[in-house]
Amino acid sequence: VNHMNLEEIATNSWVPRLHLSDEELQVVEEPGTVLLLGRSGTGKTVCICNRMEYDCQKHKGDSTFSQLFVARSKRLTKYVSGVLGEVEGIGRGFLTYAELLCELESALPQISGRGERSFRPSARVDYVRFKDYYVSRQGLSKDTHPDPLVVWTAIRSFLKNSIEAFQSSTGFLSRESFSNIGVLGKNRCRVPSDLRDAIYDEFEQYQIYLQSQNLWDDCDRIISLIKRIEYARRNDSALFDSVRRSKIYVDETQDYTQLELLLFFTLSGPGSLFLAGDPAQSVVEGTEFRFEEVRSVAYFAAGNNRKLVPSKPLSVNLNFRSHAGVLNVASSFLDYLFHYYPSSAKQLKKDYGLFQGSRP
Repeated sequence: VNHMNLEEIATNSWVPRLHLSDEELQVVEEPGTVLLLGRSGTGKTVCICNRMEYDCQKHKGDSTFSQLFVARSKRLTKYVSGVLGEVEGIGRGFLTYAELLCELESALPQISGRGERSFRPSARVDYVRFKDYYVSRQGLSKDTHPDPLVVWTAIRSFLKNSIEAFQSSTGFLSRESFSNIGVLGKNRCRVPSDLRDAIYDEFEQYQIYLQSQNLWDDCDRIISLIKRIEYARRNDSALFDSVRRSKIYVDETQDYTQLELLLFFTLSGPGSLFLAGDPAQSVVEGTEFRFEEVRSVAYFAAGNNRKLVPSKPLSVNLNFRSHAGVLNVASSFLDYLFHYYPSSAKQLKKDYGLFQGSRP
């Protein structure tokens, strides 16, 4: 602020410029695909907004450059859209994840001769519907069967929506691979080994239920869309160019499975994503998320070009939402949590605040 812009400051529309911290500036200017971790209030969305502006300036004058911001929350997409707005000559979109899927389904025709199904909303199986089906099966009791959320998480995150499942000939993770702790790793899949056979039995029954009732779940929909995007990329470049984006920015990344993340990689390319999130804040049932799995998706998407695989996640630890007193209490609680449950969430550096805060 200086005397040269006093008239601008006097207007009702003036908003002071936000000064980025050194760690935020590093995040914004990091080349290639960026993985950003941070607890609530550390400025992850601010980094996304500034990265979008940074990329926009780098590609100024490029009529082919396009950007897409994606979040599950409509409120969040509206907020980011209000902060950034439209830019002349740049294709810039702000969509919820649900809106993006609907847009892709409308733009991409089904692949003929592939047995494609229609994804009627009334036939969708979410966790609530799955739980009703699961507990209503004759003779089912908590004493002899795994918890429905544990089964649902195994199905969504590993048996149907993992990279390993996508690469298999059946489209599902095999019983042998799921039962073998060495395939998924004990830190990635925390389902006890003595429950895995029983869970796989339930998965097989669930697949029979879907087929017999002509139902579908989000895993089926995502697999179909990825195949349709790949088909367009190989056979109809004009159609593929109409749905692809030069850069995609995803907030709350912890709420996405591996194949949902692969959808973003497929739309933009392995070196063109900005993914921000907090593994401790996942709110979508059935999502077992670690940022290490994002790099596994990137390796698959990049093929032989390992330069496109993102480096290890960056982090932001300056918390703007709480003062240091609150953060210190929260940090003490996390210390106990990680001591007794070390794999419960990703351990980050302790957050610190700008102010100590008033004494109680």
